[in-house]
Amino acid sequence: MKKVCPATLLVFMLIFVLISSVQAQSPQETLKRYISDLQKNPNDNALREKIIKHVRTMRPAPAMPEEARRYFIEGNVLIKAAKEQKGYGLAIDAYQQCLLIAPWWAEAYYNYAVALDLAEKFDQGINALKLFIATNPGGEEARKAQDKIYEMGAKKKLAAQERESSSQQTAAAPKQNTFEDLLRKINGRRYFNRDAVGNVHTLDVKGKVLVWNAAGSSEWERFDIKGREFTCTPRLRPWEEFTFIISEDGNKITNRVIRHSDNAKAEIIYLWQR
Repeated sequence: MKKVCPATLLVFMLIFVLISSVQAQSPQETLKRYISDLQKNPNDNALREKIIKHVRTMRPAPAMPEEARRYFIEGNVLIKAAKEQKGYGLAIDAYQQCLLIAPWWAEAYYNYAVALDLAEKFDQGINALKLFIATNPGGEEARKAQDKIYEMGAKKKLAAQERESSSQQTAAAPKQNTFEDLLRKINGRRYFNRDAVGNVHTLDVKGKVLVWNAAGSSEWERFDIKGREFTCTPRLRPWEEFTFIISEDGNKITNRVIRHSDNAKAEIIYLWQR
């Protein structure tokens, strides 16, 4: 008979002791270890799913810790009392604490998702509902949660669209402010043009109105200034189209004229004289 080396025998004995130790660990001890790991990394949703599956196999089911229940009730009260989006933060914090202590609690996940939805934190809300479904709440409740996931997905798209629209408006605002600043700068100025035969024509800026003074006339026509560049049809010359362009520095106003009868074009430049 072949003799077994004492060192080899010792290794086999250690392996047997380790296997026996793992097998001897109770479901409650395993749950306790999982929760300890989760509290070190609260965003580990894979571990949360593992805990939920483990609890579903436990007989009897683990008792609900009193501290978890306290945070759950706090969350319910706070979500009802919240008056605006920022107010839901306290409820969210309470549910987070609850679900660190009892990370298998289905109802807490659902209420947590509702608070996140109201706070417009849609991605986190969807994740909370997925964990709620993982608790196997029953066909009707699972259906309700899945529909709410679709609802949050739609809200997320709307919120993204609103942010994009707001961003575009913000980007456009400086341009509007620049035009308003330009109007304030040129208000009260008179711009001059001398035609080919020596007649002087002028443009006066009066607030948001451009006054056209033809040669020998104190006021010939008025135009509403609609932008740094705007097009209009003179009341007294309906067969023509004027496009006024105010230079960026405000020192020049160009009038591009189109005559509709023969499509003739002309460009008249009015200069501000300090």
